Amino acid sequence: MKKLTLLIILLSIGFLANSQPAREKLMPVTTSSKSALPLYNEAMKYFDKVKLDKALETFKKALNQDPDFFMANYQLAFYYLLNGDPDKFRDYADAAVNCKAKLSNAEDLLKDVLVTLKQGRTNVTDMGRKLVDMYPDDPNSYNNLVYFQSLAGDSTGIVETLNKAIKVVPDPAPFYNQLGYAYLTLKQSDKAEEAFDKYIELDPKNPNVYDSKGDYFMYKKDYERAYQSYMKAYTMDPSFSHDKAETARQLYERTEGKKLEIISI
Repeated sequence: MKKLTLLIILLSIGFLANSQPAREKLMPVTTSSKSALPLYNEAMKYFDKVKLDKALETFKKALNQDPDFFMANYQLAFYYLLNGDPDKFRDYADAAVNCKAKLSNAEDLLKDVLVTLKQGRTNVTDMGRKLVDMYPDDPNSYNNLVYFQSLAGDSTGIVETLNKAIKVVPDPAPFYNQLGYAYLTLKQSDKAEEAFDKYIELDPKNPNVYDSKGDYFMYKKDYERAYQSYMKAYTMDPSFSHDKAETARQLYERTEGKKLEIISI
Protein backbone atom coordinates (compact mmCIF):
# COMPACT_ATOMS: atom_id res chain seq x y z
CA MET A 1 0.00 0.00 0.00
CA LYS A 2 1.41 3.36 -0.98
CA LYS A 3 2.15 5.41 1.87
CA LEU A 4 4.49 8.04 3.10
CA THR A 5 5.03 6.45 6.33
CA LEU A 6 5.17 8.42 9.72
CA LEU A 7 7.01 7.53 12.94
CA ILE A 8 7.61 9.43 16.19
CA ILE A 9 8.55 8.22 19.65
CA LEU A 10 6.78 9.40 22.80
CA LEU A 11 9.13 11.75 24.59
CA SER A 12 7.49 12.90 27.80
CA ILE A 13 4.17 14.18 29.07
CA GLY A 14 3.85 17.59 30.61
CA PHE A 15 1.86 20.79 30.66
CA LEU A 16 2.30 22.64 27.36
CA ALA A 17 5.46 20.77 26.68
CA ASN A 18 7.54 18.02 25.51
CA SER A 19 9.84 20.94 24.98
CA GLN A 20 13.38 19.72 24.37
CA PRO A 21 16.51 21.58 23.33
CA ALA A 22 17.20 21.57 19.58
CA ARG A 23 20.13 19.20 20.15
CA GLU A 24 17.89 16.38 21.41
CA LYS A 25 17.63 13.33 19.15
CA LEU A 26 13.87 13.51 18.64
CA MET A 27 11.63 16.38 17.68
CA PRO A 28 9.51 17.73 20.52
CA VAL A 29 5.74 17.46 20.44
CA THR A 30 3.90 20.28 22.18
CA THR A 31 0.45 19.87 23.72
CA SER A 32 -1.42 21.16 26.75
CA SER A 33 -3.11 17.81 27.35
CA LYS A 34 -1.63 14.77 29.05
CA SER A 35 -4.32 12.60 27.48
CA ALA A 36 -3.81 13.95 23.94
CA LEU A 37 -0.15 13.04 23.68
CA PRO A 38 -0.55 9.24 24.10
CA LEU A 39 -3.35 9.35 21.53
CA TYR A 40 -1.05 11.16 19.12
CA ASN A 41 1.65 8.56 19.68
CA GLU A 42 -0.87 5.78 19.09
CA ALA A 43 -2.00 7.41 15.85
CA MET A 44 1.59 7.62 14.63
CA LYS A 45 2.00 3.89 15.26
CA TYR A 46 -1.13 3.21 13.22
CA PHE A 47 0.32 5.26 10.38
CA ASP A 48 3.53 3.28 10.63
CA LYS A 49 1.56 0.05 10.17
CA VAL A 50 -0.54 1.63 7.39
CA LYS A 51 -3.76 1.36 9.37
CA LEU A 52 -4.84 4.71 7.98
CA ASP A 53 -8.46 4.78 9.13
CA LYS A 54 -7.42 4.04 12.71
CA ALA A 55 -4.67 6.66 12.50
CA LEU A 56 -7.05 9.38 11.33
CA GLU A 57 -9.61 8.45 13.95
CA THR A 58 -7.01 8.56 16.72
CA PHE A 59 -5.52 11.88 15.60
CA LYS A 60 -9.00 13.34 15.80
CA LYS A 61 -9.45 11.92 19.28
CA ALA A 62 -6.25 13.69 20.28
CA LEU A 63 -7.65 16.94 18.89
CA ASN A 64 -10.80 16.45 20.94
CA GLN A 65 -8.55 16.55 24.00
CA ASP A 66 -6.49 19.50 22.73
CA PRO A 67 -7.92 21.35 19.69
CA ASP A 68 -4.77 23.51 19.66
CA PHE A 69 -2.49 20.47 19.27
CA PHE A 70 -0.12 21.63 16.52
CA MET A 71 1.38 18.31 15.42
CA ALA A 72 -1.97 16.50 15.27
CA ASN A 73 -3.36 19.24 13.03
CA TYR A 74 -0.15 19.23 10.98
CA GLN A 75 -0.25 15.47 10.37
CA LEU A 76 -3.89 15.59 9.32
CA ALA A 77 -3.25 18.58 7.05
CA PHE A 78 -0.45 16.74 5.29
CA TYR A 79 -2.42 13.52 5.01
CA TYR A 80 -5.25 15.30 3.23
CA LEU A 81 -2.86 17.32 1.06
CA LEU A 82 -1.11 14.17 -0.14
CA ASN A 83 -4.43 12.41 -0.67
CA GLY A 84 -6.05 15.10 -2.77
CA ASP A 85 -8.51 16.72 -0.36
CA PRO A 86 -7.68 20.47 -0.50
CA ASP A 87 -10.62 21.54 1.66
CA LYS A 88 -9.63 19.35 4.58
CA PHE A 89 -6.00 20.30 4.05
CA ARG A 90 -6.92 23.97 4.45
CA ASP A 91 -9.04 23.29 7.54
CA TYR A 92 -6.30 21.46 9.41
CA ALA A 93 -3.51 23.68 8.07
CA ASP A 94 -5.40 26.76 9.30
CA ALA A 95 -5.83 25.15 12.72
CA ALA A 96 -2.12 24.35 12.88
CA VAL A 97 -0.97 27.77 11.66
CA ASN A 98 -3.28 29.54 14.12
CA CYS A 99 -2.02 27.44 17.03
CA LYS A 100 -1.50 29.60 20.14
CA ALA A 101 0.84 27.24 21.99
CA LYS A 102 4.53 28.05 22.38
CA LEU A 103 6.09 25.68 19.87
CA SER A 104 9.53 24.16 19.53
CA ASN A 105 11.94 25.29 16.82
CA ALA A 106 11.07 22.22 14.74
CA GLU A 107 7.35 22.85 15.07
CA ASP A 108 7.86 26.49 14.10
CA LEU A 109 9.69 25.29 11.00
CA LEU A 110 6.82 22.98 10.11
CA LYS A 111 4.38 25.85 10.65
CA ASP A 112 6.39 27.85 8.08
CA VAL A 113 6.04 24.90 5.70
CA LEU A 114 2.25 25.00 6.03
CA VAL A 115 2.18 28.76 5.50
CA THR A 116 4.23 28.31 2.32
CA LEU A 117 1.97 25.54 1.05
CA LYS A 118 -1.17 27.55 1.80
CA GLN A 119 0.29 30.27 -0.43
CA GLY A 120 0.37 27.77 -3.29
CA ARG A 121 4.14 27.21 -3.29
CA THR A 122 5.18 23.56 -3.11
CA ASN A 123 8.98 23.79 -3.11
CA VAL A 124 9.67 23.32 0.59
CA THR A 125 12.45 20.75 0.36
CA ASP A 126 15.06 23.15 1.76
CA MET A 127 12.97 23.35 4.94
CA GLY A 128 12.91 19.56 5.07
CA ARG A 129 16.69 19.39 4.76
CA LYS A 130 17.00 21.93 7.57
CA LEU A 131 14.77 19.72 9.72
CA VAL A 132 17.00 16.70 9.04
CA ASP A 133 20.04 18.80 9.97
CA MET A 134 18.34 19.71 13.25
CA TYR A 135 17.27 16.13 14.07
CA PRO A 136 19.39 13.72 12.03
CA ASP A 137 18.47 10.74 14.25
CA ASP A 138 14.70 11.27 14.19
CA PRO A 139 12.75 9.15 11.68
CA ASN A 140 10.11 11.85 11.50
CA SER A 141 12.65 14.33 10.08
CA TYR A 142 13.22 12.04 7.12
CA ASN A 143 9.51 11.37 6.72
CA ASN A 144 8.83 15.08 6.45
CA LEU A 145 11.61 15.58 3.92
CA VAL A 146 10.15 12.72 1.87
CA TYR A 147 6.73 14.44 2.04
CA PHE A 148 8.27 17.61 0.67
CA GLN A 149 10.25 15.84 -2.04
CA SER A 150 7.07 14.02 -3.03
CA LEU A 151 5.32 17.34 -3.56
CA ALA A 152 8.23 18.41 -5.76
CA GLY A 153 8.13 15.15 -7.74
CA ASP A 154 11.75 14.44 -6.79
CA SER A 155 11.86 10.63 -6.85
CA THR A 156 15.66 10.55 -7.02
CA GLY A 157 15.84 12.78 -3.95
CA ILE A 158 13.35 10.55 -2.15
CA VAL A 159 15.56 7.50 -2.76
CA GLU A 160 18.56 9.38 -1.41
CA THR A 161 16.67 10.48 1.70
CA LEU A 162 15.28 7.01 2.39
CA ASN A 163 18.68 5.36 2.05
CA LYS A 164 20.09 7.84 4.55
CA ALA A 165 17.21 7.18 6.96
CA ILE A 166 17.65 3.42 6.75
CA LYS A 167 21.22 3.79 8.05
CA VAL A 168 20.30 5.75 11.18
CA VAL A 169 16.76 4.95 12.36
CA PRO A 170 16.08 2.18 14.91
CA ASP A 171 13.28 0.62 12.82
CA PRO A 172 14.00 0.92 9.09
CA ALA A 173 11.14 -1.35 7.95
CA PRO A 174 8.70 1.43 6.95
CA PHE A 175 11.45 3.18 5.01
CA TYR A 176 12.07 0.05 2.96
CA ASN A 177 8.37 0.13 2.05
CA GLN A 178 8.64 3.70 0.80
CA LEU A 179 11.92 2.87 -0.94
CA GLY A 180 10.25 0.11 -2.92
CA TYR A 181 7.65 2.50 -4.30
CA ALA A 182 10.28 5.16 -5.01
CA TYR A 183 12.27 2.66 -7.08
CA LEU A 184 9.13 1.68 -8.97
CA THR A 185 8.59 5.35 -9.81
CA LEU A 186 12.11 5.36 -11.23
CA LYS A 187 11.37 2.11 -13.12
CA GLN A 188 14.09 0.27 -11.19
CA SER A 189 12.07 -2.84 -10.49
CA ASP A 190 14.95 -5.06 -9.32
CA LYS A 191 15.86 -2.58 -6.59
CA ALA A 192 12.17 -2.19 -5.76
CA GLU A 193 11.82 -5.93 -5.24
CA GLU A 194 14.88 -5.98 -2.98
CA ALA A 195 13.37 -3.18 -0.88
CA PHE A 196 9.97 -4.87 -0.58
CA ASP A 197 11.60 -8.19 0.34
CA LYS A 198 13.59 -6.45 3.06
CA TYR A 199 10.34 -4.90 4.32
CA ILE A 200 8.84 -8.39 4.56
CA GLU A 201 11.93 -9.71 6.34
CA LEU A 202 11.87 -6.94 8.95
CA ASP A 203 8.12 -6.87 9.63
CA PRO A 204 6.57 -10.22 8.60
CA LYS A 205 3.56 -9.94 10.91
CA ASN A 206 2.41 -6.71 9.29
CA PRO A 207 -0.16 -7.41 6.52
CA ASN A 208 0.95 -4.32 4.67
CA VAL A 209 4.24 -5.95 3.70
CA TYR A 210 2.32 -8.45 1.55
CA ASP A 211 0.02 -5.76 0.20
CA SER A 212 3.11 -3.83 -0.94
CA LYS A 213 4.67 -6.92 -2.52
CA GLY A 214 1.35 -7.46 -4.28
CA ASP A 215 1.65 -3.97 -5.72
CA TYR A 216 5.12 -4.89 -6.97
CA PHE A 217 3.75 -8.00 -8.70
CA MET A 218 0.98 -5.90 -10.25
CA TYR A 219 3.64 -3.54 -11.60
CA LYS A 220 5.35 -6.57 -13.14
CA LYS A 221 1.99 -7.82 -14.48
CA ASP A 222 2.47 -11.05 -12.55
CA TYR A 223 -1.20 -11.16 -11.60
CA GLU A 224 -1.20 -14.66 -10.11
CA ARG A 225 1.48 -13.83 -7.56
CA ALA A 226 -0.10 -10.44 -6.97
CA TYR A 227 -3.36 -12.22 -6.10
CA GLN A 228 -1.61 -14.58 -3.70
CA SER A 229 0.25 -11.76 -1.98
CA TYR A 230 -2.86 -9.63 -1.60
CA MET A 231 -4.79 -12.60 -0.23
CA LYS A 232 -2.07 -13.25 2.34
CA ALA A 233 -2.47 -9.68 3.56
CA TYR A 234 -6.25 -10.07 3.57
CA THR A 235 -6.17 -13.31 5.59
CA MET A 236 -4.00 -11.56 8.18
CA ASP A 237 -6.28 -8.52 8.38
CA PRO A 238 -9.59 -8.29 6.46
CA SER A 239 -9.20 -4.51 6.19
CA PHE A 240 -6.36 -5.11 3.71
CA SER A 241 -6.23 -5.89 0.03
CA HIS A 242 -9.47 -7.74 -0.81
CA ASP A 243 -10.42 -5.42 -3.68
CA LYS A 244 -6.85 -5.51 -5.00
CA ALA A 245 -6.89 -9.31 -4.92
CA GLU A 246 -10.12 -9.34 -6.91
CA THR A 247 -8.63 -6.96 -9.48
CA ALA A 248 -5.54 -9.17 -9.79
CA ARG A 249 -7.73 -12.24 -10.26
CA GLN A 250 -9.76 -10.58 -12.99
CA LEU A 251 -6.64 -9.39 -14.80
CA TYR A 252 -5.10 -12.86 -14.62
CA GLU A 253 -8.21 -14.52 -16.05
CA ARG A 254 -8.53 -11.89 -18.76
CA THR A 255 -4.91 -12.14 -19.89
CA GLU A 256 -4.47 -15.91 -19.45
CA GLY A 257 -7.91 -16.94 -20.66
CA LYS A 258 -8.46 -19.35 -17.80
CA LYS A 259 -9.64 -19.39 -14.22
CA LEU A 260 -7.14 -18.63 -11.54
CA GLU A 261 -6.46 -21.64 -9.38
CA ILE A 262 -7.22 -20.54 -5.85
CA ILE A 263 -4.64 -21.79 -3.38
CA SER A 264 -5.28 -21.51 0.34
CA ILE A 265 -2.80 -19.27 2.15
